[in-house]
Amino acid sequence: MSARANFADNLRRLCLTKGSISAASREMGVHRAQLEKYLSGEREPSAAVRKHIAEHFGVDEATLFLPPEQFTIELPKPSKIQISAEVRKAVAPLLDEPIASIPKGIYHIYFTVPGTPDQLYMSTIVVTRVGNATLFRRLTGWGIKRDTYWARFTGDHKGIVVERLNVLSFVAANQRGQHEPTLMRLHWLPVASPLLGGHAMVLTHSGASFSAVVMQPVPPNTKLRDAIRSAQPRASNDPTLPVLVREFIPAMRRELIEWIRRDVAG
Repeated sequence: MSARANFADNLRRLCLTKGSISAASREMGVHRAQLEKYLSGEREPSAAVRKHIAEHFGVDEATLFLPPEQFTIELPKPSKIQISAEVRKAVAPLLDEPIASIPKGIYHIYFTVPGTPDQLYMSTIVVTRVGNATLFRRLTGWGIKRDTYWARFTGDHKGIVVERLNVLSFVAANQRGQHEPTLMRLHWLPVASPLLGGHAMVLTHSGASFSAVVMQPVPPNTKLRDAIRSAQPRASNDPTLPVLVREFIPAMRRELIEWIRRDVAG
C-alpha cells in the first residue's frame, strides 16, 4: 500500500473510535465531505491539517503513514467518573419501572450446586426501596468458617429488582473479588406462604453455570446478623430445612433442566 493509502486506512480506524465518521468530523472540526476524501485516499490533507488530526487523536503524525498492521491504537481508559456516569445512564430506565411486588425485608435464598445435586448453599438477601426502585444486597459465605470449601463463595452482591410479566429479575454485581455480574429470575410459587422460585446464573471455578433457586423470608423479628450466621451450606435432604424449600428445590431443578433441554434442542 502507498503512504496515502496507509494514512486513509489508519485515519478511518481512528475516526471509528469516536463511534462514527460523522462524529469524528464534528469533533475534529473537519468538513465531512473533505474528511471523506482523506478516507478514500482521493486527497491527502495539508501539513497543518495532518498536525491537527494527529493532535486531536493523540498520536504521532509519522505513525499515521505506517502500514495498517503496524499501526496500533491505544484508546484512553475512561475515568471512574465517566464509568459512573455511563452506569447511571444505563440504570436510569430501570428506576422508572413499577414497584416490584416483593416486600422489603430479610430473606434466605437457597441455590443448588452445579454438579453436586445433594448440596445447597445459602445466601442472605436484604430487600429495600428507594423511591420506586427496589434494591437488594445478597451476602454469601459471610457466616462460614474460613478454612472450608464454601468460604470461596464469599460475595457481596448489590443490585436492583425489576418485575416484568410476573417475573422478578435480580440484577447485580459482586462488590468483592472479580466484581462479576449476577442474575436471578424468580417468580412467586403457588403456595400460601410468600415463596419465590426460579433460576440463577452463577460463576464457578470452571466458568458460568446455572442453579435452581428457592427464596423465602426469614422468620419475623430475625436480626440481620443472625440471618447471615445461619446461612450455612446444607444437604438438600437436611430435615431441618424449611419444608417448602425441600419441596420446591427438586421442582425448580427439574424446571431448569427442562428449560436447558428446550434451549439446546431449539
